[in-house]
Amino acid sequence: MRYRKGMIALSETQDYPLLRRVLHSSFVTPGQLYEFMKLDYCASSRNAFDNRLRRLLAHDLLVRHEIPTMNRGVVYSISRAGASELVGRGEYYFGSSDIGKESNGHVQHALELNDIHLALKQTRTLIRWTPESDIRSRNEFTSIGYVKDYDAVVAVRIDEHEYRFALEYERTQKANGRYLAIQTRIQAETEIRHFLYLVSNYDLLLFLVKKFEGCCRPVYFGLRQGFLNEGLCFSVQSNHSPVSTTFLAVLKHGPSRPGGWRTSAS
Repeated sequence: MRYRKGMIALSETQDYPLLRRVLHSSFVTPGQLYEFMKLDYCASSRNAFDNRLRRLLAHDLLVRHEIPTMNRGVVYSISRAGASELVGRGEYYFGSSDIGKESNGHVQHALELNDIHLALKQTRTLIRWTPESDIRSRNEFTSIGYVKDYDAVVAVRIDEHEYRFALEYERTQKANGRYLAIQTRIQAETEIRHFLYLVSNYDLLLFLVKKFEGCCRPVYFGLRQGFLNEGLCFSVQSNHSPVSTTFLAVLKHGPSRPGGWRTSAS
């Protein structure tokens, strides 16, 4: 079925999934977007994908950004018109489409989180990737959300069992006071058992392990590049033990508690 938006007919199976992916990613490169669409079986031809992208741009449903200080080239975000179209179809939108109001660090964080998401999708173990936008919506408007707006809540299938974990990507350090507040929230979390922090470098990893020493819940820290290379088998370190293990072993040590809410985003 096809719907008409002004002079453009939007496809239920191709246009809307593409717009949703951009919305949930905040910022995304064309290469990342194409890989997402391929893995979601919404694109098979790069030429057809590029034509669709140009069509959505021409009708102001997407915004194209060129950021000279970044090595990613062109980056896309959802436009106000594109967000409005998706809000009318039940999506939650809280961001700004004005790149002038976004720092390069925020854009880089979004793009590097996309790389993490794609790496996990490519392992074929991913069941659901609940993006921050969905988490924030549930946290703000209902009483059945989480205690924190995580970067993502992830569900994976391993040996016919489902495991869930909260994912945070720490590209740069926060102020010390914010980590105390985060610890308090993690200790109050009842819907998630496992907490994973991916970090950009080893010095930051050691810094975070130290910052979370006082947290009564186990939190695991690992390098982003290690995750990109090895997936769930990558090495992690806990705030409760100096001995490294694999995150796969952490997940399989005991089943995640049932309950919580679900989303179809993946």
